[in-house]
Amino acid sequence: MRSGAGLSLSWKLFGVLAFLAQAAAVQAGNLIYVIPVHGEIEPALVYLVRRGVKEAVSQGAAALVLDLDTPGGRADAMEEMIRILEHFPNQQATYSFVDPKAFSAGAFVAAATRHIYMAPGSVIGAATPVLASPGGGSVQNIPESYEKKILSAYEALVRATAQRHGHNPAVFEAMVDRESGLVIEGALLLPKGKVLTLTDTEAARRYGHPPEPLLSEGSVADLQSLVLQIGGPGTHLQELRPTGFEQLARALMAAGPLLLGLGLLLGYLEIKTGGSFGLFGGGALLCFLLYFFGHYLAGLSGWEPLFLFLAGVGLIVLEFLFLPGLLLPTMVGLMLVVMGLLFAMVDRYPKEAVWIGAERLAQPLLSLTLAALGAFALGAIAARFLPTRRLSLGPEGISAEKTVPRVRPGEEGVALTVLRPAGTARFGEKQVDVVTSGAFVPAGSRLRIVSTEGVRVVVEALDEER
Repeated sequence: MRSGAGLSLSWKLFGVLAFLAQAAAVQAGNLIYVIPVHGEIEPALVYLVRRGVKEAVSQGAAALVLDLDTPGGRADAMEEMIRILEHFPNQQATYSFVDPKAFSAGAFVAAATRHIYMAPGSVIGAATPVLASPGGGSVQNIPESYEKKILSAYEALVRATAQRHGHNPAVFEAMVDRESGLVIEGALLLPKGKVLTLTDTEAARRYGHPPEPLLSEGSVADLQSLVLQIGGPGTHLQELRPTGFEQLARALMAAGPLLLGLGLLLGYLEIKTGGSFGLFGGGALLCFLLYFFGHYLAGLSGWEPLFLFLAGVGLIVLEFLFLPGLLLPTMVGLMLVVMGLLFAMVDRYPKEAVWIGAERLAQPLLSLTLAALGAFALGAIAARFLPTRRLSLGPEGISAEKTVPRVRPGEEGVALTVLRPAGTARFGEKQVDVVTSGAFVPAGSRLRIVSTEGVRVVVEALDEER
């Protein structure tokens, strides 16, 4: 009887789990992910779009919708945003919803999706490139020769983007170049000398045989109506919410090369001065943490590169304190540190292959090499002016100094503290920071110096021998 009851309970539990799995699959299949592209197109907005695309891919979204309300923005940010959108696996299910405007770079971003819809009264176009003053000030006049080069480059970019996603490239060329005009099926829609800007009704007007919309597939009242039209009843809408950290990510990413170089420099100085995690080591750790945090906020990486980095640092510290002279932990640790720093710069997407091609590692490797060379050069110069004393976080305060006395192998002394395996010992009148080869030694034990390596003094306990 009990056996039958247990079997019945097992079947019920199996049924509940199967139902939940099916519900999750249905929800993922009907999930439409919406990314708001509001305001000026600049690096902080790029980080938001990158995070949204990665979340949409990881959640198995059936469609991706851009909610566009932008006056345009920076060309480099726009180009990066277009490249990011290409990572959504189902390009046929990418949509732009213009409400109420998508000017300049915003029109190019719309061209990077397969379907374009517009809200009543919305407009799109006016994508002629301009040159802004440094700091985002007034618009500058572009020399004619330079303007032709810029227009040619932008026309090629917009043609390729529009053709790749099934749009008429002539429409976008007319938004960029006022000298191109626009003629569709013999009808003059825009004379030369003007830049194309379309309302929602103009963009949805049909031309040709069979008739096809000029740009927009139709006017939709609001975002919810578009989502219902795309997915039908039962569709689940998920909209990405800005966290407010995008501006912080922008600042940290701008300072990324400086943080990387400064972290390497301070780490080098920590090693040169022989500190037991002093001010240089603390500063290096802070720089590296900010470096990884910036890449995490920018959506370039998860926490995995930081874990690799910390594991590498842990192995290096392990050898320094417990396994001096073994070399293997330090070699593996350095490899993990380099991997962590490199992988933090690689833009990886969910469901991609684990292996990263050499072409994607080339730029991060170059950046890391330049930062390391610069840090080494500056460190070598700075080391010449450093005192032979170490700054450390000791009981005397943040600027406490400990003199590194001259001691020789063979000298005998006594442990003032427990050596775990590092601690403090006295040799005659000299108080010295020492480390054993891994053994723990109680305070008061007799010691003998085995070797000295710069400011690192390796000792052994005499009490164990006698």
